[in-house]
Amino acid sequence: MEIESVEKLHAIGNGLKEAKSTLTRDVKFKVGKIKIEGSTGEVLNIPRWVGQILDDNKIANLDSPDMVTELKQALSKEKMVGEYQVSILEPQFYIKLKQHMRKLSRDDFNHVESMMLELFRMRRGKLVKLADSTKLNTDLYNKLTVEESVFFKTIHDNSKNFENQIRSNLDEQSSS
Repeated sequence: MEIESVEKLHAIGNGLKEAKSTLTRDVKFKVGKIKIEGSTGEVLNIPRWVGQILDDNKIANLDSPDMVTELKQALSKEKMVGEYQVSILEPQFYIKLKQHMRKLSRDDFNHVESMMLELFRMRRGKLVKLADSTKLNTDLYNKLTVEESVFFKTIHDNSKNFENQIRSNLDEQSSS
């Protein structure tokens, strides 16, 4: 499965999760099976995608994690765990980060992108080394984002295929 497809699937899943939204005005409406009703200042647990629409239209403030802080923490943890270990990132980390980055000013975007790329390059290097030497086990899988899991499997499979191509015909010669 391609990373783009996995990302889309998980972005949809993330949008379906409940999120806290604080109403900025009184509302009462129903769309399909979704009914939203509340007063100014009230906090509602609603699907994230609904909260995002309300936030975009200044009807509510969607409670979102501070992804810049999470990125800084992830970068710091990644540096501390060492060369052959990866720290834990939640499966939708990059999805949430990219959604957050779309709202940033150009200067802030460039700064956050720089940190994201530093984290990405660090983890990519570690994953290439790990994928070449080990299979994806549960412990490692639970530390990776959805994109990294696909990347790991691709590298592992390609590495094994390459090794098999190099070793082909050796079995025939050793039996002679």
